[in-house]
Amino acid sequence: MKKLKSFGGRNLGGGGSSQGIPKNFAELQRLQMKMEEELKALEESFQQEEVQVEVGGALKIVATCDRKIKDLVYEKDLLEDLDMFNDMLKTAMNEIWEKVEAVREEKTNAVIAKYNPLG
Repeated sequence: MKKLKSFGGRNLGGGGSSQGIPKNFAELQRLQMKMEEELKALEESFQQEEVQVEVGGALKIVATCDRKIKDLVYEKDLLEDLDMFNDMLKTAMNEIWEKVEAVREEKTNAVIAKYNPLG
């Protein structure tokens, strides 16, 4: 019977080292912790970052990126037609949340991409 030879630690991953990939598990853990700290700081910064939406020149909403309404401004004559006011308010609310989510997603993805070892 023939003995099978082992691969002797031969790299089966295609040879050569990839740029940017951490060489050990400890380095990956360190990068993960650093990314989590940066994401936590980013989440806290969302409390200060504001976005605003204006609908029809008569209704304006200002919100922070931590999903809190900061200000709601509207013209008084807008209340004379409650159906139109409701429609404008719904439109403004939908737009403000879309803007908030877009800002959050963009900034969060930038942090995650920064720590992605695969580039």
